[in-house]
Amino acid sequence: MGNFAKNITITLFTRMLLFVTGIIISIIIARFLGPKGKGIYSLAVLLPSLVVTLVNFGIGSGTVYYLGRRKYTLEIIFGNNLIIGLLMSIVSLLGATLIIVFFRDLFFKSVSPIYLFIAFGLIPFFLLDRYLSTILLGLQKFLKLNLAAIFKNLLFLCLVSIILIWLKMDVIGAIYAHIFSSAISVLIIYFWIYKIAGRTTYKLHKSYIKDVSLYGIKVHAGNILAFLNYRFDMLLINAFLNPIAVGYYSISVGIAEKLWIISQSASAVLFPRVASEKDEKRLKEFTPIISRNIFFLTIIGAIIIFFISRPAILFLYSDLYLSSVKPLQILLPGIVALSISRVLSHDIAGRGKPMLNTYIAVVTVSINVSLNILWIPKFGMNGAALASTIAYNVDMIGKILLYRKISGNSFTKIMFLQKSDFKLYKRQVFSFAKRLISFIKK
Repeated sequence: MGNFAKNITITLFTRMLLFVTGIIISIIIARFLGPKGKGIYSLAVLLPSLVVTLVNFGIGSGTVYYLGRRKYTLEIIFGNNLIIGLLMSIVSLLGATLIIVFFRDLFFKSVSPIYLFIAFGLIPFFLLDRYLSTILLGLQKFLKLNLAAIFKNLLFLCLVSIILIWLKMDVIGAIYAHIFSSAISVLIIYFWIYKIAGRTTYKLHKSYIKDVSLYGIKVHAGNILAFLNYRFDMLLINAFLNPIAVGYYSISVGIAEKLWIISQSASAVLFPRVASEKDEKRLKEFTPIISRNIFFLTIIGAIIIFFISRPAILFLYSDLYLSSVKPLQILLPGIVALSISRVLSHDIAGRGKPMLNTYIAVVTVSINVSLNILWIPKFGMNGAALASTIAYNVDMIGKILLYRKISGNSFTKIMFLQKSDFKLYKRQVFSFAKRLISFIKK
């Protein structure tokens, strides 16, 4: 538990730093591009994310799983992931072109093709980042993984500041900043893994590709559905409304999803831990501790954001973005629900049963998309936010019921704080106070 807590602390600290830099980046883009420019930028970078999600086939999840099982050497996994990443980049570029040709007028209306084609530059780096960073995750090299993420965000912040504030470029400049920072981050990860592996092989290993693909394809459908659950509403808002509305809504989503800092930190560490854990008893006791504490902390964060949302958006983004307040407040209960869903889904996937998550995702995405289509024309961004919140809560209920059946844990252990948790908090507070007093006396 101690090593796990240390890894969560490192990851949580990183997520907090990414939260701060991400907010600053969002403020700069929003203020210097305006609501319409912010909306166009969000849609442009959404395209490569969508395409990569559609064609990556869950190789990253399979990588973590088989590194945990220690079935293949690191040099085989490293070399084959590189080859797969480059090949899938070509497929992704073709797929992105087809989306622009056939669906631009529907989902990307009012977005110039030039922005979309420039955003293509993100595709190979998004893919390679997924295929390589999951190697560090599977090796449980959390410090290196987090350092790469921090460097990427800081570089992006520097570049976007220079390009938008000093050079006074528009959406194209922001996209170029995103591409360059992503490329440098991938290079850093590549050299770190190469140093750990000592060498690599660029020969396709049929057995590894078969195994990682069979596992990954089970996760892949769930990943696609999860992406649609989180991002398809932006495409529908643009289809029914306009890029300006997307600009407002992207601020709401961006702030609300920062609440996932805690659950993302724990989930990133939990998945490889579950995949490599052999003791079922320890596993049964372990995940509920994580899920209920994250649920509690996320609720506290959501309450704070709810009450400060209006003055915070006014101060950070200006009165131009006050339309983002209401959707943000509506999204918060859904974000809280997904915090516990994320933890439980990683436990389920780590047990080698990722398809179970997919079955639940089919239901939640169907609800989300249907309600978005019904409510966006009537209620605008508020309708999209409410649709997401309802779908996210359905997802939480489904994951809890599924996890209870698999693990045998009770509903209260999964969701509600126990006496042992309060004792843990008490120990942590006293430990922190003791260290603080010791530091002051020095």
